[in-house]
Amino acid sequence: MSMASASRISFWQKLDFVPAIFQICCETLAAAIWWPLRGEKAPRTFKRHILLTLMRKTFARLSTEQLQFIAGSTELNYIAWTRAQKLPVRSIEISHLNTKAFWIGDDQADTVVLYFHGGGYAMPGSEAHFTLLSQLISSATQLERSVAALVLQYDLAPAEQYPRQITQCVELLRYAITDLQKSPGQILLGGDSAGGTMVFSVLSHILHPHPSITPIKLSTPLRAVFVSSPVVRFGFTAERFRLNEIFEPAPVSTLKEWIANYLGTSGKDGWNEPGQNDVEWWKGLTDVVKGMLITIATDEVMADDVQAMANKITTVYPQLTLFSSKNDFHAEPGIGFAVGLEESESARLIKSWVVERLL
Repeated sequence: MSMASASRISFWQKLDFVPAIFQICCETLAAAIWWPLRGEKAPRTFKRHILLTLMRKTFARLSTEQLQFIAGSTELNYIAWTRAQKLPVRSIEISHLNTKAFWIGDDQADTVVLYFHGGGYAMPGSEAHFTLLSQLISSATQLERSVAALVLQYDLAPAEQYPRQITQCVELLRYAITDLQKSPGQILLGGDSAGGTMVFSVLSHILHPHPSITPIKLSTPLRAVFVSSPVVRFGFTAERFRLNEIFEPAPVSTLKEWIANYLGTSGKDGWNEPGQNDVEWWKGLTDVVKGMLITIATDEVMADDVQAMANKITTVYPQLTLFSSKNDFHAEPGIGFAVGLEESESARLIKSWVVERLL
């Protein structure tokens, strides 16, 4: 089955949507009734509370196959977005991997952002990702900076598993250097949630080549990398994961399932779980990338894990900026636009920070 096609499910899985929708609606209604009694431990607005509850209940009730059936594919979502924006469909293909990436902006631009979308390695790229990148490009264009983005359509788990997705990310970088003839200084890497994790996987591969992936050497450092809410540890057992789940778009049970589907028979290692690496692992980052931005939500369940990893990285790489938003939820820059929310605090920072790196 092509990755550009929607996932196929059985008749019984389709029939299950009827009771699933009823259950999800009832549970979300109960959460709405509970809102006046929420206390301080809850999302900051009623709208956010309902949206996050609806997403959590949906992810918890439906199987990965059902979710993928609904969500479609990065390609189908990109085509729908371009039609709505009255833009042409433009893509590149890494033929030996049967892998595509899709252009946002002018494909002749001087600088290119290689973007790895989030979704727990199970969900495709969405309108929110394309909108974020389109707005970023518009901000840069207003300052007469030439930049475009390529959104990678990596294969989703469990149909494909680690290290396939990291291979695709690395090969998109190689394509940008060899086929697009960009110097590393003309390339930025970006990603949210699981996509942000894969940004660190690529950086790790440059520093310490993965035994199953062809090494890649840079002639000069990358221009910059920016990530939103990367998933850097896979334990999900700290008390924070229980107490703060109400602030999350996906329940912890779903996160565990998605990570298990991604890893398959592979164990956790320094490439797929960057938070486990010590300070020594990150030595040499100065020669790999000129600047790094990580954004997190203060209340998200993985904030402590990201903070701990950032502390280790900054010991040897002071060019890292970590921003924690008290207003956002996990990976909101890659989700918010798709569910009707206003531009997030982290999204605004990402745009301004990236544009500054282009000046």
